[in-house]
Amino acid sequence: MLPQQSQAAAMMQQAAAMQSMYAMPPPPHHHHLLGAAPPQQIEPILTGNLPPGFDTSTCRSVYVGNIHVQVTEALLREVFQSAGSVDGCKLIRKEKSSYGFVDYYERGSAALAILTLNGKQIFGQPIRVNWAYASGQREDTTG
Repeated sequence: MLPQQSQAAAMMQQAAAMQSMYAMPPPPHHHHLLGAAPPQQIEPILTGNLPPGFDTSTCRSVYVGNIHVQVTEALLREVFQSAGSVDGCKLIRKEKSSYGFVDYYERGSAALAILTLNGKQIFGQPIRVNWAYASGQREDTTG
């Protein structure tokens, strides 16, 4: 298995585990001794392919790559709202596949999006989801 495939497989296993942790338990049978416990806030810690020193504790944005050309910004927003309230969404169109950025109001929503949406298919094409960060290299758009 290639390193990227094993990393993707590990992420999918982690996503499945996180989904089961986020799943709501069945409601308890009514009993006078059972009280409703407050929901626990679970925030996964993801590193992925990040530059040294990148702090995910304050990041609320995700990068979305390998987006099918038929995906619209509205559809991208709708898909990513499954992980939490979206603050903003930007789609950058390219000839063969596009990419984008989704900003959340809460960091936990961004982390959940990475765990649950990375590798999901939209129009039969698997998207790549990771923390968004500014790199020192910018794409050359001149010429």
